[in-house]
Amino acid sequence: MLPLDVGSDKVDPQAPTVQMVTEQMNDMVIANAIAHAIRGMPGVLDMGQGLFAKAATYGPGRHIAGIILRRPAPGELSVEIHVVLDEATFIEALSDVSASASDTPILLRFTGMIRVVVVQTFEHLGLPAPTMVDVTIDDIR
Repeated sequence: MLPLDVGSDKVDPQAPTVQMVTEQMNDMVIANAIAHAIRGMPGVLDMGQGLFAKAATYGPGRHIAGIILRRPAPGELSVEIHVVLDEATFIEALSDVSASASDTPILLRFTGMIRVVVVQTFEHLGLPAPTMVDVTIDDIR
């Protein structure tokens, strides 16, 4: 900082930015943590492969299916999730919804729960929340 700039828009050099933190923690670690958390959710059978192109995060010698991490702008990180839902759990949840007074469609509930798990995973890793979490349901089996 130049002496003339003292006091104007001070930036704390200790405050981590999204870019600084995610550079220290590589995409494979982040994608693996997200996939592990999502697979543990009730109703999620597996990670999806993508409908038209293989949806995955790639690293040296391996990949994490169903998770795509993007950096649309400096300091931003968006997450694309592809999942396969369990049909039995889906049917049970659907019957529970028809008995309740909730107006929220069941698939929106599932995607909302997945978004919450992704944000919680980022918090657990000590990362700022992603700027966007896009969830695609590839299949129900």
